[in-house]
Amino acid sequence: MRLGQAVCDYVTLPSDPEIRLCIVPLTEADFLQVLEKVRDTVASDDLAGMTIRDRVQAQEILVRAIREESNLSLRVYITTEELLEDLEVGDIDELFDRYREMTQKSSPALDGIPEEEFEELKKLLQAMEWSELSGSAWYAAKRFLSTVTPSPLLDNSPGSTSIKSSTTTTE
Repeated sequence: MRLGQAVCDYVTLPSDPEIRLCIVPLTEADFLQVLEKVRDTVASDDLAGMTIRDRVQAQEILVRAIREESNLSLRVYITTEELLEDLEVGDIDELFDRYREMTQKSSPALDGIPEEEFEELKKLLQAMEWSELSGSAWYAAKRFLSTVTPSPLLDNSPGSTSIKSSTTTTE
């Protein structure tokens, strides 16, 4: 197994928050297989055809990237059909978004962010009223924190009281 595949990202399914899947970055060989599947996809040469090819690419990447938690060298899905039987559209969207985030080539050094800006950022993060965040701001903050902390944020942690009454819980 390639070194990058020795670590996975955990993704909770939007359709069933009790299900968590592991995704790993693809090897070059796996990615070439994905490109071959996209190349062989029969679709028109218009916007709809391009959208179909993009969707096929996302599905084929996920078939290869979703792995067994106990053994990251084993794929959960062998075929796209298996993946499509198990997952909903929103699940595939979430998994693919997280896959792209995981494999994005970006860093403070690559972006050229000077040390002074990091000091300002630290001050701003300490001054923020985190408990007052809601909606997309809270979602983005939670996603950020889950990528930089050793353990994920718990869904039942105290948050904004404005959404507490609309949050459902299971027994």
